Amino acid sequence: MTLFEKHIDAIEIAVKAAYWMCFFAGFVLLLAGHVTMLMAIAIGVMWLSRVTLRHIRAIRTRWDEQAAEESEIRREQRHLNRERELRLQIRRLQQPDR
Repeated sequence: MTLFEKHIDAIEIAVKAAYWMCFFAGFVLLLAGHVTMLMAIAIGVMWLSRVTLRHIRAIRTRWDEQAAEESEIRREQRHLNRERELRLQIRRLQQPDR
């Protein structure tokens, strides 16, 4: 697990905050008529934020898929164990008492 994945929740919150701050700052700059380098920086930060959020969404989707697969494997394993236990019980019951 990478450092990014370990702190994914905190990173997601920070990226969302940065996105919205830059959105409002860019909106204010646009209304004020100051389309300058600050506006370009705000747009750049917003674009990077969206890319980061897309990456976070992909990681969470992958984790959900892995969790579903692991859950299915555990369920199948429990089913197989239960079948084996039932077969053993049937054998014990079919054996004549000694």
